[in-house]
Amino acid sequence: MKKRKKQYIIAIIIFICLFFLIMHFTKYDFLQEDLLFFQLFNSNNQIKSIIDTNEQKRKEQTNEKETSIKNIYFNVQYQNTKFEALNLTETVDKKTLIYEKIAPGTNGRFDILLESNQNMNYQIRFESKNEKPNNLQFYTLQEGKRYQSLEELGKTLAGTISENEQKTIPIYWEWEYEKDIQQDKKDTLEAKKIREYHFLIYVQGY
Repeated sequence: MKKRKKQYIIAIIIFICLFFLIMHFTKYDFLQEDLLFFQLFNSNNQIKSIIDTNEQKRKEQTNEKETSIKNIYFNVQYQNTKFEALNLTETVDKKTLIYEKIAPGTNGRFDILLESNQNMNYQIRFESKNEKPNNLQFYTLQEGKRYQSLEELGKTLAGTISENEQKTIPIYWEWEYEKDIQQDKKDTLEAKKIREYHFLIYVQGY
């Protein structure tokens, strides 16, 4: 009887030991799996964060490229005329650019930036260096009227500038298309022979 009781006790002790051993290793496995899960989760989040950051930078760079505006700087001086050469292709809105050239349907903008170290008057003039497409028009938002040439627009670009003032004069342009069949034919012919439009910008102080 005592021998059987002793066997029961040993069996219970062995069972308890096995139970705790099983629980210990099972808990360890759960901890390992949890740790691995969190490592993978954190790694995925880091990768996603890097991808999102790179995508954001790409969008910002793309947007900057599409919306960049050509700036032409002039320091206006009394009884002095300065000029800069410009190719209209450099000012095309990238969203409308076709085959790296101006074409029907394209538009754009360039800014003339003036500054001076004294109070004076100024006059802006333009000089075309090659033929311009017939339906290529120019305008400023302030006036609203559209001009068939930069030379015509230049007659309206006179004003005053104060000492140490910085003045920005935005010039917009657009090659209109699909106005009528006759004009569409003309636009098509001009698009084949006129890839670029070059001109000079003069600023005179007086």
